[in-house]
Amino acid sequence: MSNEAVSRIPYHTAIIVDGNRRWAKKRGLPVSFGHKAGFDRLQEICRYSMETCGVKVLSLYVFSTENFARDVKEVSYLMDLFANNFKTLTEEMNKLDCRIFFSGRREGLQQRVLDAMDYMTDLTKDNKSGTVNFCLNYGSHAELTDAMQAIAGEVKAGTLAPEDITEQTIQSHLYHDLPPVDLMIRTSGEERLSNFLLWQCAYAEFYFTPVLFPDFTKDCFDEALAEYARRDRRMGGNSKK
Repeated sequence: MSNEAVSRIPYHTAIIVDGNRRWAKKRGLPVSFGHKAGFDRLQEICRYSMETCGVKVLSLYVFSTENFARDVKEVSYLMDLFANNFKTLTEEMNKLDCRIFFSGRREGLQQRVLDAMDYMTDLTKDNKSGTVNFCLNYGSHAELTDAMQAIAGEVKAGTLAPEDITEQTIQSHLYHDLPPVDLMIRTSGEERLSNFLLWQCAYAEFYFTPVLFPDFTKDCFDEALAEYARRDRRMGGNSKK
């Protein structure tokens, strides 16, 4: 990594994993090949960001609530990919002393996927060096809705007064109480958040790249970190430069 890239490392980096299907189509390959190539790249980026770059929290948008509307065979392949390959990734992250979280709704996921998720979170629950947050069957609107329902339940039960609801109350009722996103990366050339971490990205720096995710190498990740290091993060205040 360049000196510029390591001068300011985002504590919490989030990636919208996008472009697997287009990667396969460009090569005349089945969609499943693109998803497998994307998962292999995902494993590399997880390892590199945690072991080498100094990122402490990495959130990855791997399957949205809306993705269930895709072709049944494609969704089934993705579920197989998650269930069969997550464990290998877990062992790597465990060696690096990194926790693994999952953000999203469990409803609708197959039991074998849930079993793999539970295995990953249980094995790594005591690790301290970093956190990888897989957003699976995730949507930010769903997350905020679930948080509001939980808060409303506490108000109804009399354990929380409406006037005591603060931003921290909402934050603590999200799927996980993680720090704000510093750097949001989206691959494939699309320039939108697609219902991802809307609360957490309030002051995030956005980095959009045309590179399709299976081609998003460690050098590409370094370029994103270098761009982040050049940004002037005012956070609503005065320039720090």
